[in-house]
Amino acid sequence: MKIYLDAAATLPMREEALQAYLETAKSTFGNTQSLHDAGTEAANWVDSCRRVWGQLLYGRKDGFYFTGSASEANQLAIRSLLNGRPVHCKTIVTTQLEHASVLAVLAELEKEGYEIIYLPVDESGILDMGMYEETVTEETALVVMQLVNSEMGAIQDIARCAQYAHRFGVPLHTDMVQGLGKVPIDLSGSGVASAVFSAHKIAGPKSVGIVYLDPGIHWQPVYEGTVHQNGFRAGTVDVPGIVSATITAKYAVGEQPENHRNAEQLQSFLLQNLPFGIVSAGKSATKSPFIQGLLLPHVEGQWMMLQCNRHEIAISTGTACKIGAGEAMSAMLAMGVASDAARKFIRISFYRDTTIEDIKKFLAVMESSLLESRTKK
Repeated sequence: MKIYLDAAATLPMREEALQAYLETAKSTFGNTQSLHDAGTEAANWVDSCRRVWGQLLYGRKDGFYFTGSASEANQLAIRSLLNGRPVHCKTIVTTQLEHASVLAVLAELEKEGYEIIYLPVDESGILDMGMYEETVTEETALVVMQLVNSEMGAIQDIARCAQYAHRFGVPLHTDMVQGLGKVPIDLSGSGVASAVFSAHKIAGPKSVGIVYLDPGIHWQPVYEGTVHQNGFRAGTVDVPGIVSATITAKYAVGEQPENHRNAEQLQSFLLQNLPFGIVSAGKSATKSPFIQGLLLPHVEGQWMMLQCNRHEIAISTGTACKIGAGEAMSAMLAMGVASDAARKFIRISFYRDTTIEDIKKFLAVMESSLLESRTKK
């Protein structure tokens, strides 16, 4: 693929991450649960990685856990927090902008007796804080609020949400997958109870999800008898993957200011040169510049995606975890976009290697494709 504009879906592993994985796989192959020296060495490496994550994201090192993906991490974190809540608290407050992995577990929890309250967002995808403050009470079991929406980039004020929830002793879980390496993150300062990250979204391995559970928050394991990682997740720990993810995170956080400036320049150029009839979802002031949701005038997003693919340009029609569901994007619908218009949605997303020239070529393909579709009618 000559031009890659689907960075929100995944990224190629950076060389430093690959080398870290290979070297660790060769030298540190022990099981962290084993009591011999090889196991101790592996456990020490994981402990060192937890310390680095704590330094990078301003959290306590003993609050970090590792899973096989961010989707698994979301489900385990949400259920672990709920297991630690009073049994009479059966309400969960959230929005329809959450990632598919979160919406899936919320649907399961609803069948198990929880009431899920999906709060409204405005046309930019921003939470209605007045409604939020009216809804969260001492009876609320959990607030679930994504930091950066993965389809059009709306950024929620997580710290404000967490601060208000704290008045009632309610924990807040946040999916920060699209925020790591793109916006500054301060776990302690934000007051969140739990947060989830993904290694492959920052050019690390696809096998690693990262969870932060505030050690001061009460939680209970999802599966009884689990001994790994203080009972948070069963299974042998992937030491090479964790080391590789940690190395990648150091680069992502260190490069964040420069990459953000580049993304802002790309966003500005894109918005100034959009072909007639294409509408950008959200507002630049309240969204991540790395993710651009676009609504096309008269063709479906799937058609435009295939047109771009013919020209070796990778884009998407939304979050990869929802592709094939046959439904319009939940984020667009929540923002008041009609279902017919939502089917005309495409997403492009940037990373450190994206250039203005890439955007120019993408815009040219879009414009010619739209013209071609008009002449065929």
